[in-house]
Amino acid sequence: MNPFFNLHTVADGVWAAIVVPGSGALGNAAIIDLGDSTVVVDTFSLPQAAELLKQAAEKLTGKPVQYVINTHYHGDHHYGNQVFTNSQIITTGITRDCLTKEAAPTTEAWQEGLQQVITTLEKGRQAAQDNRLQTAFANEIADKKALLRAVPDIRRVTASITFSDKMIIHGSARTATVLTFGGGHTESDAMVYVEDAGVLIAGDLVLSRTHPAMLSGSLENWPGIVERIGRELEFSKLIPGHGEVTDRSSLGEMIRYLTAIPEYARQAAASGETEAYWLEGGVPEPFAAWEMSHVFGWNFRWLYQQYKQGEGVK
Repeated sequence: MNPFFNLHTVADGVWAAIVVPGSGALGNAAIIDLGDSTVVVDTFSLPQAAELLKQAAEKLTGKPVQYVINTHYHGDHHYGNQVFTNSQIITTGITRDCLTKEAAPTTEAWQEGLQQVITTLEKGRQAAQDNRLQTAFANEIADKKALLRAVPDIRRVTASITFSDKMIIHGSARTATVLTFGGGHTESDAMVYVEDAGVLIAGDLVLSRTHPAMLSGSLENWPGIVERIGRELEFSKLIPGHGEVTDRSSLGEMIRYLTAIPEYARQAAASGETEAYWLEGGVPEPFAAWEMSHVFGWNFRWLYQQYKQGEGVK
């Protein structure tokens, strides 16, 4: 046990590191034993959590981590890269470009921005009417405060290996296929498919009963990517970027969310009522019980404004 994540055996030689809400780790990670080498997928938002992930991977497999795969460019999936100094880091070429096209912010600017975010989240928590939403805000605030404390120690470490469509890492006991179907959650999203174990590590493309952030990437492409996952990949277990280990049922749930919430916002924008009026009604069913419910508000406001301006979503 550690304060940042809980380890779950998903299949023989495949483990999920599921974050503790509010710990600061924020995004899930995974460990794969290929036989003669070890792979880690995503590295959390905090270097100290990533250090414990590295230790766990080496203890479980008996080997150093040779490869680290980042599913996309959001910080909760790669800020811990710096811990894996002797590993080869892999992303899509587009993800690496997103991280290298601009310099990392200064410590002062990053901390100032985080403090502003925390202030906004505090206002949201104070205004929240139900316990689930209050808890979601409280966890997000705790995550951001942990990141704020860690900022001076975080160094951006980007991929040394990139790919365009698919690459296969061959081990003595199994292979891991790293692939992308394009950009949905972000401009470029990677997955890791362990075929013999029947496991897909999906990053933030597919979550487990958790509201996905929809403000980056392509809502036009995202549902189709999830549909393609269902058609082309055979697996029984799915490790999501957020939420608990799940199965293929989460594919349908994600598609429903990605189509229903934009339609809900479109109807709201056309109703003549304000976004505040609609948000007072809470999260629509069947998504009201999903985790990270504060993210629904972010999604709805962004979508509502897009439709109000006549732009739709892309």
